Amino acid sequence: MEIRCEYCGSMLSENLSECPNCGAPNKAVATASDAPQTIEELLDFCRRRHIPLEAAHFHIGEDYRGPKAFGIYKDEDGLFTVYKNKSDGTRLIRYHGADEDYAVNEIFQKMRAEILVRHRR
Repeated sequence: MEIRCEYCGSMLSENLSECPNCGAPNKAVATASDAPQTIEELLDFCRRRHIPLEAAHFHIGEDYRGPKAFGIYKDEDGLFTVYKNKSDGTRLIRYHGADEDYAVNEIFQKMRAEILVRHRR
Protein backbone atom coordinates (compact mmCIF):
# COMPACT_ATOMS: atom_id res chain seq x y z
CA MET A 1 0.00 0.00 0.00
CA GLU A 2 1.22 3.48 -0.76
CA ILE A 3 1.20 6.43 1.63
CA ARG A 4 2.01 10.10 1.24
CA CYS A 5 5.34 11.43 2.54
CA GLU A 6 4.70 13.83 5.42
CA TYR A 7 7.51 16.11 4.22
CA CYS A 8 7.35 16.40 0.42
CA GLY A 9 3.96 14.85 -0.38
CA SER A 10 5.31 12.16 -2.75
CA MET A 11 3.74 8.71 -2.75
CA LEU A 12 5.84 5.84 -1.34
CA SER A 13 5.38 2.28 -0.20
CA GLU A 14 4.48 2.07 3.47
CA ASN A 15 7.32 -0.49 3.87
CA LEU A 16 10.15 1.84 2.77
CA SER A 17 12.18 3.29 5.64
CA GLU A 18 12.61 6.62 3.87
CA CYS A 19 11.06 8.62 1.08
CA PRO A 20 12.79 7.91 -2.25
CA ASN A 21 12.11 11.50 -3.32
CA CYS A 22 13.33 13.56 -0.36
CA GLY A 23 14.95 11.02 1.99
CA ALA A 24 12.69 11.84 4.94
CA PRO A 25 12.05 9.01 7.42
CA ASN A 26 8.85 7.01 6.98
CA LYS A 27 7.17 6.91 10.38
CA ALA A 28 5.06 3.90 9.30
CA VAL A 29 8.17 1.67 9.39
CA ALA A 30 9.14 0.23 12.76
CA THR A 31 11.86 1.91 14.77
CA ALA A 32 13.97 0.14 17.37
CA SER A 33 11.43 1.03 20.05
CA ASP A 34 8.48 -0.62 18.27
CA ALA A 35 10.31 -3.52 16.60
CA PRO A 36 8.72 -6.90 17.35
CA GLN A 37 10.27 -8.96 20.15
CA THR A 38 8.29 -12.21 19.88
CA ILE A 39 7.22 -14.43 17.01
CA GLU A 40 3.61 -13.41 17.60
CA GLU A 41 4.51 -9.72 17.54
CA LEU A 42 6.44 -10.30 14.31
CA LEU A 43 3.43 -12.00 12.71
CA ASP A 44 1.20 -9.14 13.85
CA PHE A 45 3.69 -6.57 12.49
CA CYS A 46 3.63 -8.30 9.09
CA ARG A 47 -0.19 -8.53 9.05
CA ARG A 48 -0.66 -4.85 9.90
CA ARG A 49 1.75 -3.77 7.16
CA HIS A 50 0.42 -6.29 4.62
CA ILE A 51 3.86 -7.84 4.12
CA PRO A 52 3.44 -10.81 1.75
CA LEU A 53 5.44 -13.38 3.71
CA GLU A 54 4.99 -16.31 1.33
CA ALA A 55 5.79 -14.23 -1.74
CA ALA A 56 8.97 -13.00 -0.01
CA HIS A 57 9.81 -16.57 1.10
CA PHE A 58 9.64 -15.81 4.83
CA HIS A 59 8.14 -18.42 7.15
CA ILE A 60 7.37 -17.11 10.61
CA GLY A 61 6.63 -19.69 13.29
CA GLU A 62 7.23 -22.72 11.08
CA ASP A 63 10.06 -25.09 10.25
CA TYR A 64 9.70 -24.80 6.48
CA ARG A 65 12.01 -27.15 4.56
CA GLY A 66 11.55 -25.88 1.01
CA PRO A 67 14.30 -24.15 -0.98
CA LYS A 68 15.06 -20.43 -0.98
CA ALA A 69 13.41 -19.50 2.29
CA PHE A 70 14.09 -17.64 5.51
CA GLY A 71 12.28 -18.52 8.71
CA ILE A 72 12.01 -18.65 12.45
CA TYR A 73 10.35 -21.17 14.74
CA LYS A 74 10.34 -22.42 18.32
CA ASP A 75 11.27 -26.10 18.63
CA GLU A 76 9.97 -28.72 21.07
CA ASP A 77 12.83 -27.90 23.50
CA GLY A 78 11.73 -24.26 23.68
CA LEU A 79 14.69 -22.99 21.64
CA PHE A 80 14.38 -20.56 18.74
CA THR A 81 15.88 -21.24 15.33
CA VAL A 82 16.42 -18.67 12.60
CA TYR A 83 17.32 -20.28 9.30
CA LYS A 84 18.00 -19.75 5.62
CA ASN A 85 17.25 -22.57 3.19
CA LYS A 86 19.44 -22.38 0.11
CA SER A 87 18.31 -23.22 -3.42
CA ASP A 88 20.21 -26.53 -3.33
CA GLY A 89 18.22 -27.70 -0.30
CA THR A 90 20.91 -27.12 2.33
CA ARG A 91 20.14 -25.08 5.42
CA LEU A 92 22.15 -22.38 7.14
CA ILE A 93 21.27 -21.79 10.81
CA ARG A 94 21.60 -18.09 11.57
CA TYR A 95 20.67 -18.49 15.25
CA HIS A 96 19.66 -21.32 17.58
CA GLY A 97 19.11 -20.53 21.24
CA ALA A 98 16.79 -19.45 24.02
CA ASP A 99 16.71 -15.68 23.37
CA GLU A 100 13.46 -15.04 21.47
CA ASP A 101 14.06 -11.29 21.24
CA TYR A 102 17.46 -11.85 19.62
CA ALA A 103 16.08 -14.48 17.23
CA VAL A 104 13.15 -12.28 16.17
CA ASN A 105 15.47 -9.30 15.66
CA GLU A 106 17.75 -11.45 13.49
CA ILE A 107 14.95 -12.33 11.07
CA PHE A 108 13.30 -8.91 11.36
CA GLN A 109 16.46 -7.17 10.16
CA LYS A 110 16.75 -9.62 7.27
CA MET A 111 13.09 -9.00 6.35
CA ARG A 112 13.59 -5.24 6.35
CA ALA A 113 16.65 -5.57 4.10
CA GLU A 114 14.83 -7.89 1.68
CA ILE A 115 11.79 -5.61 1.51
CA LEU A 116 13.95 -2.60 0.72
CA VAL A 117 15.78 -4.52 -2.02
CA ARG A 118 12.50 -5.69 -3.58
CA HIS A 119 11.04 -2.18 -3.56
CA ARG A 120 14.09 -0.75 -5.30
CA ARG A 121 13.74 -3.18 -8.23
